Amino acid sequence: MKLEDRRDYMARCDRCSHCKWTPGMPSGRFASACPSIEYGQFHSYSGGGKNITAYAVMENRLDGYSAETLRSVYACSACGACDTACKWNHADTVDPLDTIHALREKIVSDGAALPEHAAAMDALSRHGNCYGRPASERSNWAKGLRLKDILVQPAPVLLHIGSENAYEPSQWPELRHVITLLQRAKVNFGLLFDAEPDCGGYAFDIGFQDHARDAARKTVELIARSKAERVITCSGEAHWAFQNVYPRLGVKLTGVRVEHITQTVEGLIAAGALELPARRAAETVSYHDSCKLGRLSEPYVEWAGRWTQAMGQINITEPPRPIRYGNGGIYEAPRRLIDRVSEHRVELQRNRQLAYCCGALGGGKEAYPDFARHAAMERLEEVRASGAGVVVSACGACTSHLREVARSAGVAVEVRGLFEFMARVEAQKETTA
Repeated sequence: MKLEDRRDYMARCDRCSHCKWTPGMPSGRFASACPSIEYGQFHSYSGGGKNITAYAVMENRLDGYSAETLRSVYACSACGACDTACKWNHADTVDPLDTIHALREKIVSDGAALPEHAAAMDALSRHGNCYGRPASERSNWAKGLRLKDILVQPAPVLLHIGSENAYEPSQWPELRHVITLLQRAKVNFGLLFDAEPDCGGYAFDIGFQDHARDAARKTVELIARSKAERVITCSGEAHWAFQNVYPRLGVKLTGVRVEHITQTVEGLIAAGALELPARRAAETVSYHDSCKLGRLSEPYVEWAGRWTQAMGQINITEPPRPIRYGNGGIYEAPRRLIDRVSEHRVELQRNRQLAYCCGALGGGKEAYPDFARHAAMERLEEVRASGAGVVVSACGACTSHLREVARSAGVAVEVRGLFEFMARVEAQKETTA
């Protein structure tokens, strides 16, 4: 959707500032919904503030893009918390996240993309990933494992890895334990190995929609070539892209069932195809809901209709438009997996669709690392307030970012990937058996 198509949505924003606060406010200390406004401390950094900026751009009221304007737009992880908070109060009449994406696309089309983002897109075009790493290194994590190349040896299940996992060595133990669990459950799966493309989610987030569409098409083409009936992804960002971004880009992923690895493993356990050890973890554990895997992972449904007014003043849609409140994210499967290997899990005050973003994704980290660090420190402080000594995430990007910030800042919180945590508990059982 282009910025001009957002005019009525922007005009319906009544500057209430609900986008800054968690609905229901669990406490005064952890009431904020938006890492961007907490970092920038000025209204333009909020969802509503970015809405005003977008309106000004659309009306040609800005004399170019100043450094501060770009900071207020991109020192933001596009986490969707403003969107969820807004919808709790105003349903779908404003949709600030869609406006943020349209604004970023406009900035890119105007030639004002941030250098860090332009470099990432150059890397994506040349290497198939945003990190500038050779495509031949994508499957280094799987060295020594005897796994099927699904393009050579057909299998009903394609295991999708994701760039943030494949190129981050700290995530490799997580991936290897996933392989162990699937093999133990006798799942017939294969991989794309070095041929796996980037999912395109990052490109979409930062406004490079042509790059995102190209990556989406490559991914869909390879999935079709694989002839897989089911795609299981280890990537929270990819799950979001498959469910929510591709339909927006006009790219259809049809004929396959898509699920996240947490759903797969939890389902295998429930079906009796996989057994886990008895609960043994003694430490108190909390779970960090990834934005992409949580409130943003609800499927996008194209709507064709019109806005009208009921009783002369209430904006309504005809026919009714599906509203994504964030309720349909992947919340329970990861929690149930933790509960199978831990006796002591506590909820963070901001959780599920109201979770606070750690700053790992959305483009903010690369351009404004101090913003991303600020967001992670706030989330880690929330973990400490919960009494947990360990925080577990099912998103590789969140795990890597939170771990990096906790270590560099000396925060006494242990950050673990979900399957890494499960593997450690199982290893402890074997040691003490």
